[in-house]
Amino acid sequence: MLLLEAWRRRRSARCVRQPADDDEWVAFCHAQRRQRIERPSQSNFRVTAVVVFRQDGMVKHVVGHNDEACNLNNSVCAERAAFLQLAGIYAPLEVIDVFITTDAAHAITPGSLCREYMLSSRWTFPTTRVVAEGEAGPASRIEVTLAALVPFASIYTRLKRDDQMATGARLEPTLAEQRSAMGGLDGAVWRAAVAACGGDARDELHPIRFGAAVAFSDGYIASASHKKALEYGCSLDAIGQLAPAIEAHRATAPPVVICFADQFGVLHGPFAPARAYLSEFGHVACRVLVHDAMGGLHAPTVAELAPSGLAPRWATRSGSGLPCLPCRS
Repeated sequence: MLLLEAWRRRRSARCVRQPADDDEWVAFCHAQRRQRIERPSQSNFRVTAVVVFRQDGMVKHVVGHNDEACNLNNSVCAERAAFLQLAGIYAPLEVIDVFITTDAAHAITPGSLCREYMLSSRWTFPTTRVVAEGEAGPASRIEVTLAALVPFASIYTRLKRDDQMATGARLEPTLAEQRSAMGGLDGAVWRAAVAACGGDARDELHPIRFGAAVAFSDGYIASASHKKALEYGCSLDAIGQLAPAIEAHRATAPPVVICFADQFGVLHGPFAPARAYLSEFGHVACRVLVHDAMGGLHAPTVAELAPSGLAPRWATRSGSGLPCLPCRS
């Protein structure tokens, strides 16, 4: 009898009508958020994400909500809360769309951590859609791809650790020649970032080592090493550790170029915490040297790495031009 009842419940669940289009999915997402009575403890700001996926030819979904701890770093966003539920599904699946609603009147897209996490997921593609809408309704709706949310993502995105090592080793000879031929401040800061990788020595936790360096307009260069923690999320980002030097030089000699490298010399786009710091604290004009998958070198600005035109989850202080995060989790 218990097995029969379980079968009936599964069959009934399969027969529940799923939303048919964007309008219905967004309405469903709004409804899920509004029925949440307990708000996040620090921001008092609700975010809900509905991740729509295809499995065995059927369209299904999971719902995630944001929540927070007294330590703001330990807060969890709605998008990741939804995606983590997919890890327990023991069958191939493919994410079709991500729908997001919040308590704000205007639509807001995911913050840096969620952008990076979703793009890194084995269930998404760079073309996976993110659809966000505010309380103002369809007129506020935004549609964007994951690739557009994370310009110049690390070339290791979606690669397992052994594949990351193999990719770096393959590019190393070419990049070594490229680095030795580069003069001026750009070459110096790149070499400083690679040298800083030596301080990231806990290879038993992960074999890729990271270092970062920043050059200021007066020619001074500061560097720092990634600090891996046993619990990955507690690791200290290399660029984040450069923040005291960057802030100390802000008024007299602002940063002009940043490099975030691994031991092979590959230059990566900054990871999420660094993108958030650099963009939200006004260092948008600073250049960042990054490699593409073929070893081509690019130099986007911080503004190009964190496109504000996509309405990220922050508000701008009136008159300051500096973004802040009054309600992000």
